[in-house]
Amino acid sequence: MKIILEHVTKVYEDTNNKVLDNFSMVVEKGEFVLLTGESGIGKTTLLRLLLREINPDRGKIQVGEYDLGRLPENKVPYYRRKLGVIFQDSRLINTKNVYENICLAREVVGGRKKDSRKVVTAICSFLKIADLYKRYPKELSGGEKQKVCLARALVNYPDLILADEPTGNLSYDESIELMKLFQLIHKQGVTVVIATHDKESLGDILYREIILEGIENRQ
Repeated sequence: MKIILEHVTKVYEDTNNKVLDNFSMVVEKGEFVLLTGESGIGKTTLLRLLLREINPDRGKIQVGEYDLGRLPENKVPYYRRKLGVIFQDSRLINTKNVYENICLAREVVGGRKKDSRKVVTAICSFLKIADLYKRYPKELSGGEKQKVCLARALVNYPDLILADEPTGNLSYDESIELMKLFQLIHKQGVTVVIATHDKESLGDILYREIILEGIENRQ
């Protein structure tokens, strides 16, 4: 999905903190993009705007066919079905095993239970986590939890993946492994946008870096 932000400003009223000020960017369909910048500069806010969790005070946000400023509230869930989201904290349900956590993400958007096993099995095999099926979150390492979150994000075959500091709680080796999985997903034609401080884990993966103070390209 192509992303266009035009002159976006966001101010948090409770603190009067202007996080984004007249910010514009374009992410082309199928790009692998890193959002970087100092803490508090607005990376997470930008992802929340793309998720339509919050609205800008000024400016326009277009994601694929959706003008988020004109999107009715009852259409937001349909828009979000086209997105996969990964957070720094896994947000897995501790009382459900890996398979149940992933299936739930499919079923809450109307996926049929009849199809879920086939879809979940295929995605877990792709991510090489099929052996984790019956484990519960407390039995997983940090890296394993994030792989499960990635599987959960993919279960509805999204056009766009948004990730907020996905390697923030991981070891260096786990971070490298997770970023390689993002690369595999990107190679399937999915647009990937990752907010992160961690560029070391990318290795030789090609990406474009958007610094919230400006734009820099890396080839």
